[in-house]
Amino acid sequence: MIQEKTVGEIVTEDIRTATIFKKHGVDFCCGGGEKLDIACSNKGADLDKIISELESVMNDESISTDYSAMALDELVDHIYNTHHKYIYENGQITAEFINKVARVHGERHPETVEIAKLFNDLMIDLHQHMMKEEQILFPYIKQMVQSETSNGAFVNGPISVMMAEHETAGDILKKMNDLSGDFEPPVDGCNTYRAAYANLKDMENDIHLHIHLENNILFPKAVMLEEKLN
Repeated sequence: MIQEKTVGEIVTEDIRTATIFKKHGVDFCCGGGEKLDIACSNKGADLDKIISELESVMNDESISTDYSAMALDELVDHIYNTHHKYIYENGQITAEFINKVARVHGERHPETVEIAKLFNDLMIDLHQHMMKEEQILFPYIKQMVQSETSNGAFVNGPISVMMAEHETAGDILKKMNDLSGDFEPPVDGCNTYRAAYANLKDMENDIHLHIHLENNILFPKAVMLEEKLN
């Protein structure tokens, strides 16, 4: 039964279900290891309603990308080209927007000062995080796939570090979301204010999917591949 599956398993089977979990505030990336019924109970979400919405999406035969079917080296390239590049390309302009909002509107909206600080910290953390993936973990995963060799029991160490850093990123995103009321600008918000919050919302969605792909698909499959090669 679907309620016996973990949230991460459900999203892995059909990425379209991520939108439903996002709508109901159920964590599908860092908290994806919880079974659906437990995750809904912890969030105070209506289990029956969510199951109905999930089944509706999963029974829709329109095409959805099956990331779990990708070869690991292809998934690594997808994560880099889609999610890492997204942060590199959008992080700076978003920082400029939210820092300007904090300077101009911080006195009337003090939460923007905290949001700006959190976002700047997040960008520093993520750039260091992605550099480690790109220089250490991703090349090793691609090496295992392409040469069918491993370096012994290596991959669990970097993965445990990456997952801990994902937790930190998820916590920062939640704090920013809570402070901003789900990134809803105030009625007196200027265009820069609206652009900043729209960008933050888009980045939150992208990072959640990014973390899901790594925590629930790439990392477990990399561990399995290394065990198979040893």
